[in-house]
Amino acid sequence: MRKKNLLKFVVVTITAVVLAGCATKTSYLRLDPALSREIRNIEGFQYVPLVRLCDIYGLNCKWDTVTRTATITGKSDTIILRSGSDQILVNGVAGRIDRPVALSGGAVFVPLSFAQCELLPIAVKTAITAPVKWVPEVTAPKRFTIKTIILDTGHGGKDVGAVGPAYGSKEKLLALQLAKKIKSILEANGMRIIMTRGDDNFISLEKRTDIANKSNADLFVSVHINASRSRLLRGFECYYLSNATDDNARVLEAFEDSSLKLSDSADAMHSSQLDKTLWDMSLTENRMESAELAGYICSSVEESLVIKNRGVRTARFYVLKHTNIPSILVEGGYISNRYEEQQLKNPAVLDRLAEAIARGILRYKKRYEETEGFTNA
Repeated sequence: MRKKNLLKFVVVTITAVVLAGCATKTSYLRLDPALSREIRNIEGFQYVPLVRLCDIYGLNCKWDTVTRTATITGKSDTIILRSGSDQILVNGVAGRIDRPVALSGGAVFVPLSFAQCELLPIAVKTAITAPVKWVPEVTAPKRFTIKTIILDTGHGGKDVGAVGPAYGSKEKLLALQLAKKIKSILEANGMRIIMTRGDDNFISLEKRTDIANKSNADLFVSVHINASRSRLLRGFECYYLSNATDDNARVLEAFEDSSLKLSDSADAMHSSQLDKTLWDMSLTENRMESAELAGYICSSVEESLVIKNRGVRTARFYVLKHTNIPSILVEGGYISNRYEEQQLKNPAVLDRLAEAIARGILRYKKRYEETEGFTNA
């Protein structure tokens, strides 16, 4: 009986806080400590990650990457919102929020006022109507952990990759230096790292994916240095599996996958049915986790200020299509840009870039484990 009374008290208190905050437009919301650390200032306003909000308050959230809309559902309520818009639908009724929904680093962020005024009332209603079961706490081993990462160093040996026009820098060597630096940082943080190549030798794309799929690893990170016919393009990019969305991505796919021609046993042809199967797989949990990982890495690179961040992008690289774990491909700057080639030749710049990439991976690992795979299970 005392526990039931306590639950009622908590619900009433939260309701009063929510109503008071909405009435005055002042943030009275006491966030979960973990969520407080994730508040981000966007254009002078406080935002919080939508997925974390829903996790903490027991609401379901689905994100549609095509329409860029999020659907939030509680016990009997539904909210629909769209990236870049301040208009929302609450149970089919149009409304507006103080600031537009933001998409940053692959993650959806909503204004703190939205959490206070629109989201928490639904969470409270869900808590009131949901059956409460009091069960003894059981300690169980963690199911969702990230311990092993495949670091796939692009190109190598007879596959030189891109070559800088100003200084003749070779992608295969810069990528190897960057990958080794990332490896050292991750290992210092207790992770097990498997490299597809640790020196200047040629490893076929098929062999790379075979290593990944037989390793029981948790993540696959392919490390490359970018190039373009345009000498003006520069900046960091992070890719996950999807259909190529622009001409630049298609050109990059063709270049990065060109080492298939160098493989003695290359078999790049596959049936249309396999293409369909691979595309279907890309829409499952692995693809969602890959997008999350890419977002964390890009956010970390942007914070580091070491290089311009061009953000999360999508393509159908061979190594992403044929791995069965969450997989991303980083392009650590444009070797075809004179300034960026010069920067990448500087060991101190590579150190900072490696630190930023590793920090993004570790942040993703921390959140993945804290939220048990981003689910409520």
